[in-house]
Amino acid sequence: MEITQRPLVALLTDFGTRDPWVAAMKIVLTSRCDAEVVDLGHEIAPHDVFEAALFLDFAIEPYRDGRKTIVVAVVDPGVGSDRRIIAAAKGSLVLLAPDNGLLDPAIDDSWELRAVEASHLFERGPSSTFHGRDRFAPVAAALASGAPFGSLGPALERAALVRLPYEPPRVGVREVHGTIIAIDRFGNAVTDVEVSLVGELRDWVARVGSAEIGVSARTYAEREGSREPFLIVGSRGTVEISLARGSAADLLHLDRLGPVHFHRVGADG
Repeated sequence: MEITQRPLVALLTDFGTRDPWVAAMKIVLTSRCDAEVVDLGHEIAPHDVFEAALFLDFAIEPYRDGRKTIVVAVVDPGVGSDRRIIAAAKGSLVLLAPDNGLLDPAIDDSWELRAVEASHLFERGPSSTFHGRDRFAPVAAALASGAPFGSLGPALERAALVRLPYEPPRVGVREVHGTIIAIDRFGNAVTDVEVSLVGELRDWVARVGSAEIGVSARTYAEREGSREPFLIVGSRGTVEISLARGSAADLLHLDRLGPVHFHRVGADG
């Protein structure tokens, strides 16, 4: 006998877990549908749409095929204003997010997009500042219960959505110009330069600020005991600047959205 999996609703917010806001969203969801509700994370820095966008892009990869999944991403400094709520669908995956750039890295032109205007699904809350509970959660519950995606509102083109103020890597013959997109909790400077753009790290020198990094490693243990920063392929599949048992960001005074330049030094360049 075929076993039908319950739909999955996954939550990503900047609400934290000390306050009751995540619980309020879950109460709405569980009272309106039979979906399994899971947390992607709630510790995005307050109002940090860029951090949320990168988190979302990385976190949804396992959900792109298979089980029906609705990801609700609420990092929403413009809540209560005239900013739109966007629904994006591809295969079994639906993303719900404010139109503030949060969806930008995760979607391309192959996704179906809708402006969520089905106001009959919304809750009438006591204020206009908690759309996570009053709009996002009810819409997610409706989708999990079988509401047609097309019923949410009018279709949109991706060009109509708000984009992040970010430029992807630029690739030359012997150089790649990228951006530090995150400083993780260990002090690794995570770049947007995918390893497929550079190949073997030993063939490259990275320049950030006044520093040049020409040492690479496959694991942190290879650089144990060294106080010299090095290049490594991180969990995102992009190049990171790291320091064994230390913070490369602190050592080199690196910040998110700072530039990083890679120059090929290998003989085959």
